[in-house]
Amino acid sequence: MKRYLFMAMIMGTAIAMAFCLIHPFNSSLAASDELGPLSSGFVFEPTLAIPSSHASTVCQAPDGSILCAFYGGSAEAAPDVKIYLARLEAGKWSAPEAAVDTPGKPEGNPVLFVAPSGKLRLYFVTIHGFGWNWAKIKQTSSADSGRTWGPIETLRDKRGWMIRNHPVVLRDGRLIFPMYSENKWCSEFMVSSDGGESWRFLSETCSRPGNIQAALAELEDGTLYATMRVGGKGGNLWEARSSDRGETWEGPTRMELPNPNAGTDMIVLGSGDLLLAFNNDDRKRTPLSLALSSDEGRTWSIKDVETGKGEFSYPSLCQASDGVIHLTYTYKRETIKHLAFTEDWLR
Repeated sequence: MKRYLFMAMIMGTAIAMAFCLIHPFNSSLAASDELGPLSSGFVFEPTLAIPSSHASTVCQAPDGSILCAFYGGSAEAAPDVKIYLARLEAGKWSAPEAAVDTPGKPEGNPVLFVAPSGKLRLYFVTIHGFGWNWAKIKQTSSADSGRTWGPIETLRDKRGWMIRNHPVVLRDGRLIFPMYSENKWCSEFMVSSDGGESWRFLSETCSRPGNIQAALAELEDGTLYATMRVGGKGGNLWEARSSDRGETWEGPTRMELPNPNAGTDMIVLGSGDLLLAFNNDDRKRTPLSLALSSDEGRTWSIKDVETGKGEFSYPSLCQASDGVIHLTYTYKRETIKHLAFTEDWLR
């Protein structure tokens, strides 16, 4: 194991050196034509310290800036992997800074979330062993929009539980946090009635060959709607609905939308429509696409974002207070890419 991780770090460094020479990354956002998005660009340029990155999360901080967190290091699950944070202000991303670093232990799957109180929270996992099934869910919070962070606490000490998508604030004030098990390959939902200060088990939904990384939305009538990544070789996304605020679930059932066993994200737009980001293929993590639904997930219209060769995966979505939608995603495991657009462009 130690030999593998050492080799991964050496290879990652070599790749980073070559990569920086041949790829003209630009961390500032270039304006596009009238038919294009508002802006598109890379969050950062790969460095010797961060030759590989994955699993970004995006949100609008309480001060109005856009934040992007991700995990990066020599390779996924290597002991040097940290949680990094970058900030978008005045059209340019700041250099990533380490927000979480447990010495000798890999970090993963950050989730940024602004609680109803206005407190910014950063959830993530730390591997305490030999892979994701040894992970524990942790959290920290910030009172200054992510410029400094408080003590790290363990949210869930039970080994093998993971997070990927953001919690959702329901109309009744409760928070629902989708989680999943690397051991059981089931989706689970935790609930908080005190703004995220404490959490308790609410429900789970399972299928064969397993479903994880639920993306959650509350529909107009209060129904909870979840889309999920499926295990094995993938093939399609799965979906489930709850008419009793997450206590029980109908499903999961197979969707028509394809998916290669890869992460997704979904939000409710200001218009009330659903926006889903996913890999529109049954085997490959390309293309990366956006799907819009005006009938609560029954039908979808699709717009491609990336169609080239390589991996474009693990999207994260948020809609800022000015209506602009922000999408971040893994770009070939080399950096994180950002796209900003309006609902008009989406349509």
